[in-house]
Amino acid sequence: MLLCRTSLVPYFLRSPANRHLHVCRVVHSKPTTESKGTAPKPQGIKDGKAPMQQTRIDDKKPADQQTSTDGGRTNEQDPEKIEYFGNTRFPRPRAKPRRTITPGDAVGQTEPAVRRERQPLKQQMEQKMRDVLSPEKNLETRAKIIHDIGHSYFQDIVDLRNNGDKLFEAPSQLIKSGRARYLPNLEGKTLTGVSTDVVDLCRNKTTLLSVEFTKFAEKHTQSFVGVFEKAFADAKNVQLVQANIEENWAKAMVLKLCLPYLRRSMPKHRHANYLVHYGDVEPLRKALGIANPLIGYVFLIDADTRVRWYANGVAVKSEAETMVRLTRSLAKI
Repeated sequence: MLLCRTSLVPYFLRSPANRHLHVCRVVHSKPTTESKGTAPKPQGIKDGKAPMQQTRIDDKKPADQQTSTDGGRTNEQDPEKIEYFGNTRFPRPRAKPRRTITPGDAVGQTEPAVRRERQPLKQQMEQKMRDVLSPEKNLETRAKIIHDIGHSYFQDIVDLRNNGDKLFEAPSQLIKSGRARYLPNLEGKTLTGVSTDVVDLCRNKTTLLSVEFTKFAEKHTQSFVGVFEKAFADAKNVQLVQANIEENWAKAMVLKLCLPYLRRSMPKHRHANYLVHYGDVEPLRKALGIANPLIGYVFLIDADTRVRWYANGVAVKSEAETMVRLTRSLAKI
């Protein structure tokens, strides 16, 4: 067996099929014997040590593709496919599986949301400077930047194309009060111009909270909102709260310019409970199990601001009926 090192050949002189190889190529030749009756001596042995076995990458068969023949039967396993970038040895990164929640799991945070005191502008600037000089805040910001770099801007679109706009069908029963978690807080301004929190809006009433990040998600939430308003138009202890969230600062500027159009297109009785938020809400999305912000979500909140039921995507008939039934049960109508 003759060994010739491919890596000794310059890169531009190699054939396209061998440019990504950096190991030794195996070339078979006829064995030779020194004398009759003696076993042939393997080539490359020095001081009684055999060289390391070197094989070609594309000739080596994965372990899952190896077959075993026992009694004439062949056992084959499905190989794990690995894609490469062109003629290189760098594997193509696989799409990360979407993190979804199992219908019926409790979502939210374990402790009730703390009401934040609104500070004057001077105190806000001082707090901002303290955060800039804080090593702990810098580490949090660095971890956030690393996470954003590893997450493609188009990943949500790819997930929507591969998995559709309906991740799961909503559960048919309420989450028990002892197991339910609390709604995370979210600050913003209503269409009337009042600064408030989403927890303050949902407190002391049975609330259907709709959360949307894009215009595409509006048709998802409206499929629930329309049925909800028709069923509880005259109920005093039942209300609708809508949250419009924009995390991208450039799109937030466009949304601010479109607020007059949003006020005209929205019915006036919804203005006081329509909350607009600008900024990152990654903790809220993780707590509520929002896997894809392109999809609309609705949450049924009780009077103690606990999340008791949730749904996503366009409402099917059974989900709309379940939402009305569970709301009547919570509000004791």
